[in-house]
Amino acid sequence: MKKIRKPLAIAAILCVAIATSILATWLSEIVEEEPPGIEAVASTDAESPTGRTIDWDALPDAVIAWVEVPGTGIDEPIVQASPDAPNAYLYDDAMGQGAYGTPYIDCECTIDSRFVMVYGHHMSDGSAFAPFASFIDGAFAREHDRIIVYKRSGETLELHPVAVDVVNASRERLVIDQEGNFGKIVEGADLILEDPVEEGQMFAFTTCSYQTRNSRTIVYAI
Repeated sequence: MKKIRKPLAIAAILCVAIATSILATWLSEIVEEEPPGIEAVASTDAESPTGRTIDWDALPDAVIAWVEVPGTGIDEPIVQASPDAPNAYLYDDAMGQGAYGTPYIDCECTIDSRFVMVYGHHMSDGSAFAPFASFIDGAFAREHDRIIVYKRSGETLELHPVAVDVVNASRERLVIDQEGNFGKIVEGADLILEDPVEEGQMFAFTTCSYQTRNSRTIVYAI
């Protein structure tokens, strides 16, 4: 049995944000399409320094970033959850319409926080954050070790995974600690790819996985 982690181990904030296993079942059964037009705002641009152009003007202000993992299907807008509606984007898409949800940053973090927790659905058709569940395979994680976050501000973050953990959200929970040591945060993860440096930011991309009824896979990237 996997032991309960100490608070700094980023294990199951979804146990707070997604309080019941009923919701986990709902997550596993969703099959939706991207809303029309979302894909069109992110396009390939050979003249851009990053090779991509995001048409931010075509997106609501709630969309504060975009995440891409080359070689996978992850190519998604990211929104910011608010304390008064922390779970709204479990259901609302990037345009604010009730649908399959959209990746979102936990209301206890921001895109500029030292530690940034980002949740996304594992869609039954393999879209949204589904490929992150495959990062528990070390070969897959190393093959797809470039995670790009485009910020509305114009900054582009080049991240790479340092650890991957699979947790049972029915039993494990935590408190996000922005002062926590990155090495301690990933200590005890199921897969350690490298020891993280303490400078900069750490992102935790979190999605459902199906080792148990209520499992979550967390990909830590710096």
